[in-house]
Order: sequence, then structure tokens, then C-alpha cells
Amino acid sequence: MTQTVKILDYDIIYLSYDEPNAEKNYADLCAKVPWAKRVHGVKGIHQAHIKAAKKCFTKMFWIVDAEAMIMPDFHFDYVVPDHQIDHVHV
Repeated sequence: MTQTVKILDYDIIYLSYDEPNAEKNYADLCAKVPWAKRVHGVKGIHQAHIKAAKKCFTKMFWIVDAEAMIMPDFHFDYVVPDHQIDHVHV
């Protein structure tokens, strides 16, 4: 059985601290995914992920690091199998 996902099935959180291209990369992400949320200025990657999780209203979420640019052909369409919902997917 093939699963399909709507883009809103998983929140998308952009994590930034003081990366040189953070604003440019965030603007690029928002042009592709206008509803992306942002966590900015949280010291420590673990603490930033905790804050990101608190912003989410979906059972899983995507993290986009400020140093990453989303390629034009990338789609946030991966569906986590039900039996792996309690696993971290990287």
C-alpha cells in the first residue's frame, strides 16, 4: 500500500543560531514552504530541538538546519511508517 502525505502532515522547523547565511536560507525555505516555523538563537543543539518540538502540532516534524539550502527538486513527502513513529529519522 502506498502512503501519501500532505505537506502539512509534518511541521517544518528551521533552526538557526548565528550562521552567516541563515537569513538568506530561511527566506529561500519560506519561498518554498511559507508555513515553516523558526527557532532562532537557542544555545545548544539539544535545547534547540526541544524548543522546536514545543512549536510543533504534528506527531513528527522536519528540521532544516540554517546551513542547509533546500534543493528545488526536494519534497517534504517522506511518510514515517506507523511502526517507526517512535524512532528518530535523520
